[in-house]
Amino acid sequence: MLKVLNNTGLAQERLRDDLPCDQILIEGLVLPAFIGVFEHEYEAPQSVRFDITVDITPLGPHGDHEMHNILRYDHIVDHIKEILAKGHIDLVETLAEDVAKACLSYDRAEQVCVTAAKLEAIKDARAVGVRITRRR
Repeated sequence: MLKVLNNTGLAQERLRDDLPCDQILIEGLVLPAFIGVFEHEYEAPQSVRFDITVDITPLGPHGDHEMHNILRYDHIVDHIKEILAKGHIDLVETLAEDVAKACLSYDRAEQVCVTAAKLEAIKDARAVGVRITRRR
């Protein structure tokens, strides 16, 4: 005997969560940073590459396409520069968390994926770092 379960409410909830978002991308942003726990990392800045994807709620079809509704790339980059200007950061994980918090502070931001990678830390590696994903 076939048993039919009524789970339409659950399916509708899942559909809402699975709706696609628009994305803001910043790829290959390289900035100098005082970062690391080793003594030599306090003496000179290192190049850190950021790759950031911010999932944002889509703009509506009418009237929303105005500058005050847009999540601007330059504002995100300015936030990252402000974080770096505060001084030495011990851990790349801390830097990535701070960048994620800044990105999620925007109204339309729903989720962010931040990669922060030190480009000169390991001689035999192109980069070492972390990738984190945070959701509002």
